[in-house]
Amino acid sequence: ASDDELNDSLKKIGDERSQSLDSAINDEAKAKEMAAEAARQRVEELKEKAKNSAFANKPPAPRPNAEEPAGMSFMSKALEDTEEEKAAQRIVDEEQAAKRAKAMEGVEIDPRGFIVPQIGDIVLCPGKWANEDMVALVESTQFVDARMSWNIDVIELNPVGPGIYGRSSSAWRKPIKRWFDVSEIRPARAEYVDDQDAWRVENARDMINTPVVVNETAREIGLEEYGALKAKLVTDTALLGLGGSVAIAAFDQGTAVCFGLGSLASIAYIGLLASQVEEVGPGGAPNAGLPLLSPRFLAPLALFVAIFVKFTYFGGATGFTEGGVPKVPPKDIAAAGVGFLVYKIPLLLESTKQVYLTLDDAGDAVESGIGEGYKQWQGRVKDNFAEARVRESNPSTTWNPFTKIRLTVEEQYKKEQEEKEKNQD
Repeated sequence: ASDDELNDSLKKIGDERSQSLDSAINDEAKAKEMAAEAARQRVEELKEKAKNSAFANKPPAPRPNAEEPAGMSFMSKALEDTEEEKAAQRIVDEEQAAKRAKAMEGVEIDPRGFIVPQIGDIVLCPGKWANEDMVALVESTQFVDARMSWNIDVIELNPVGPGIYGRSSSAWRKPIKRWFDVSEIRPARAEYVDDQDAWRVENARDMINTPVVVNETAREIGLEEYGALKAKLVTDTALLGLGGSVAIAAFDQGTAVCFGLGSLASIAYIGLLASQVEEVGPGGAPNAGLPLLSPRFLAPLALFVAIFVKFTYFGGATGFTEGGVPKVPPKDIAAAGVGFLVYKIPLLLESTKQVYLTLDDAGDAVESGIGEGYKQWQGRVKDNFAEARVRESNPSTTWNPFTKIRLTVEEQYKKEQEEKEKNQD
């Protein structure tokens, strides 16, 4: 019994405590609401008081009417100007797009993005040399399915005047016809000249009016190679002359002296020839039309003078003519001539070496070039087929009308099937 009484008393105390807490919470909420209401009323009173005191004696601001527009703020005016500019720019873009679309009507586009010229157009094709264009007339165009590209058949035009090109009118000379890939040709700015039955082309390049771009690095390398080659030729000529003079001296010293003089003249000839080569500039070599006035021909003249002095004042002549000219033995003349031609031996050796290296490099280049070209061709074919497969699988990009119809029907059928499945679910 005592336990039941204790539990009842504890329960009663707990209920009283809960009721007191609930009443306290309710009182606190009511107090907050009353305080908030009092604060709102105070704020409204202050607003009304401030409004009455500030605008009691001021007339109401005039309202804008339809005849007198209201003033605009800076931001509103800037926003309106921006919208006007955007609208004007949009109109210009639409006009340009319309012009481009009109210009592209009937123009065929290569799968790689190149514009295919039309029959009768004047185009620029790769010429025979670098920085040179061949002006041609488009005869026909053909699409190659295997390469997914266009071939352009052209007729070569011949220059008939400064910047004017026309077809060959000779009965015994047939026009030259060639073909190029569309990526290799460029459109020409051409104007037909009626009285000459030709075209005036403005942007055709040739080797005369096209400036040559000089690679300074390659030029420096070339000058270094030239200097090394000149030094080697002079050194080899001197060694051959010295060796030949020593060998001949074992049999005849006079003949050895003549051979040595010829070798010295040969070295001088190489030096003068190199100096003349170094003087070559954009205008060509000096004395190009008068080779006998070239300084290098002083070398054989000096050899003749040296032979005359030797046999006149140092002996060895077989006699003298009535004019006092010494008679030189034929073997000494031959030795001097052979000594003068000594420079030909290292020159021929270097030339042969360069030819051999060039042929070796050309063979390697042809072998590697064929392999690399085949790999690049395979890669281009694969890429072209992949692009064509993607393009032909889309009804909006395919060029074949039957494929477009088939893809459109398949897409419509697929949509109908999906709608039926949704309705069934």
